[in-house]
Amino acid sequence: MSYSLDEKWLIEEGAAQALVKLLNNQQNKNYSILKHTDRPDIVLENQQDGSRLGVEITHLFYDSEEARSVFGRSRAQSHPPEYIEEYIRRLNVLLQQKSEKARGYSHQDPLALLIRVVSPIFHMLDFETYACKIAVPPSDFEIIWLLFFDFQARDWTLLERLR
Repeated sequence: MSYSLDEKWLIEEGAAQALVKLLNNQQNKNYSILKHTDRPDIVLENQQDGSRLGVEITHLFYDSEEARSVFGRSRAQSHPPEYIEEYIRRLNVLLQQKSEKARGYSHQDPLALLIRVVSPIFHMLDFETYACKIAVPPSDFEIIWLLFFDFQARDWTLLERLR
């Protein structure tokens, strides 16, 4: 699925804002978004000590039709059944792709990967159940997170750390 640069920026900004909010509230940090870059997408700065964290942001979709549906571009009346095993397979492919891409980054700050899981069907507990099937390859990412929507809180408040 192709996005305009403005749309890509807004999507990344939304994910970064959710991450900053979570890190600050749940881990007693004081991060803010320092800048948007290309590699990595976002640089966060901890206002307490000046440390920085580069964050590559991506999204996990079941398929291109789900992506179109999430962004309101689908003409389909329904979507075929989805299976958690296929989501895990796609997650593993995404982890491999992003790990290979990160090798080309020139960075002095630690790197993190944030994967926003946009599934309206599967949730953090489903992914936890299949944790043994998730293959996290070696990479320059010191931290890898999965970000999930909390339907009770109606916000992106569930963060699962893979590394």
